[in-house]
Amino acid sequence: MTSSFDPARQPGGNSLCAATCCLMPLVLLLAAPAAAQTSPAEDNAVVNADDAFGQSVGNERGGLYDSNDVRGFSPVDAGNGRIEGLYFVQASGPGGRAISGNMIRVGLSAQGYAFPAPTGIVDYSLYSNFGVLGGRVRLEYGQYGSPIALIDGRLPLGPDAGVTFSINLREQERHEGGRAQNTGFGGTVAVRPWEGAQIIAFASEFRFWDDPAAPVVFPDGDFLPPEYRRRELLSQPWALRENINQVFGAVAKLPFGEWQVDAGLFQSGRDIPETYSDLFTRLRADGTTPARIIVADGNNHDDVTSGELRLTRSMVTGRVAHKLMLSARGRQGERQFGGQQRINLGESTLLARDIRERPAIALGAENIDRVRQGSIGLAWSATTPGSFSLDASITQSTYRKEVDFAAIGREDVAIRDNPLTASLTGSLFLTRDLVLYGGHVRGFEDAVVAPDIAVNQGDAPPALRTRQTDLGLRYAFPSGIRLVAGLFSIDKPYFNLDPGQVFRELGSNTNRGVELSLTGQVVPGLNIVAGAVLLDSRISGLLVDSGQIGSRPVGSSRRRIIFDADWRLDGGNSPLSFDISVNSRGSQVANAPGTLLAPGSDIIDLGMRYRFDLAFANLLLRAQVNNVTNAYSWNVTSSGGFVYRPRRHASIALIADF
Repeated sequence: MTSSFDPARQPGGNSLCAATCCLMPLVLLLAAPAAAQTSPAEDNAVVNADDAFGQSVGNERGGLYDSNDVRGFSPVDAGNGRIEGLYFVQASGPGGRAISGNMIRVGLSAQGYAFPAPTGIVDYSLYSNFGVLGGRVRLEYGQYGSPIALIDGRLPLGPDAGVTFSINLREQERHEGGRAQNTGFGGTVAVRPWEGAQIIAFASEFRFWDDPAAPVVFPDGDFLPPEYRRRELLSQPWALRENINQVFGAVAKLPFGEWQVDAGLFQSGRDIPETYSDLFTRLRADGTTPARIIVADGNNHDDVTSGELRLTRSMVTGRVAHKLMLSARGRQGERQFGGQQRINLGESTLLARDIRERPAIALGAENIDRVRQGSIGLAWSATTPGSFSLDASITQSTYRKEVDFAAIGREDVAIRDNPLTASLTGSLFLTRDLVLYGGHVRGFEDAVVAPDIAVNQGDAPPALRTRQTDLGLRYAFPSGIRLVAGLFSIDKPYFNLDPGQVFRELGSNTNRGVELSLTGQVVPGLNIVAGAVLLDSRISGLLVDSGQIGSRPVGSSRRRIIFDADWRLDGGNSPLSFDISVNSRGSQVANAPGTLLAPGSDIIDLGMRYRFDLAFANLLLRAQVNNVTNAYSWNVTSSGGFVYRPRRHASIALIADF
């Protein structure tokens, strides 16, 4: 089997990689193996995982779910973000290394979490520094030879204050072919005014440009696209995308005896000066299309201000600890979209690059989408450690959405709503090691935006009423292994493309499923994260009854199974460790009638870490090979577009903490 990891690069593009590869042998000769404790340079999602439902730590991530997929839905699209537990609506994801990681709050991990949401919550954590001087350098030879350099710093501003900053530079070799440039910058300023209190201000920016638009394939029948060559650049040389993402804000957590004040204010923005989509519509079985569509877009802007002020009163009556929370949260957003130009290139093929001259592009006027939402919530919790917990909340919101369409003759939209939402969750210790948990949550969440293939591309429906019920058990084995088994049911309105390619509400979507998590240390040095979700996703409504669409959502899959293991030799005392990740997905529904399925996939990743010390730094050598079997598999978007998953690739990184 021939590896697809090719270190060859174009002249002038591999100086950082060459320097890294030349320095590594010298560094290793001078180094001494690290002591048994974890190096500060180490980000390890397996060792740090409390469950298998999703967590990221620095550059490493793992688990069943991520910020774009929880139980078949996206917390980000639903507006269910949090930063340090406080309400955050993102136009763009926080990056630039101001964020240290995130955790998916769903099922058991949402127990005791104030104001849960049916689609789950992605909760971001901030870097902070209180009086520490240090730094980190990461030099990486990334996927397909991408040179990456990351520099982090920590500067003290006294014993109870400090600064973090980071610079991330990357020339990314895309798995679809071609390369893109991107940079990331971020930083935090943290102050600890008194014991237990902290204030953190942060800012981050991530920008990418010269990013080729990769093909998205739509078969014209019940057949799969041909397996065309991966990593072969098929895009038009003029169809290059640019995107600028910025997030900044501040968080304060201030205890006053039995009272606690938590506050967060965040600004999230995304500018898209230029972007393209490359759509191979009506694809034939031989890989040709009569209608290759380039969607040109640009001058788009999305800006959201959001935040929360929360007042908490803690008290104890007998053995029961109570918390009473009053929360005020809100958001104000404005999004400019539309004015796209659809360019029909006519006959084309997936099997070879088909370059065309750049046509004259004249974008139309922008539509403006404005959203305002304010909420007042009251929550109460009661807990007796080792016995039970009970959490209840109620929230009254006011919601306003206005869309001013630039097109003459298209009626503007003005929507007002005043939803009342609530939650009731709890857990009960049946024995010291066995916990029963469950709850019911009613929410008010955003809908997804119309995809590029839609006639009304970019339209965003108003927020939706949703609900979730879940029930499960957690068992803690004496060895420290934790087992979680749960049932869930989520109900939402279903939005997708109708037979006329208009994105609109088509019915109701119910996702029922079983999820399993097994995590912990099996023996000293060996940690595992294993999980599974078995999902029955169904649509109901008139279009299903009439046979115009199938009963299962496009892009949905019935199962996902993961297994991650990290084995540090010598009972956890060796500087050397190995890791494996197995990700198995079931087949995906690939068209609206449900008559085509994309086969499932089994992806295996392997890695190793070697820890060592020099006089001036703790170092970590991290090597990984992803998709070691070079499996060819498809991912299907919710609109029925096919894109292939990355072929085998390798990376090696040298990380130094000072």
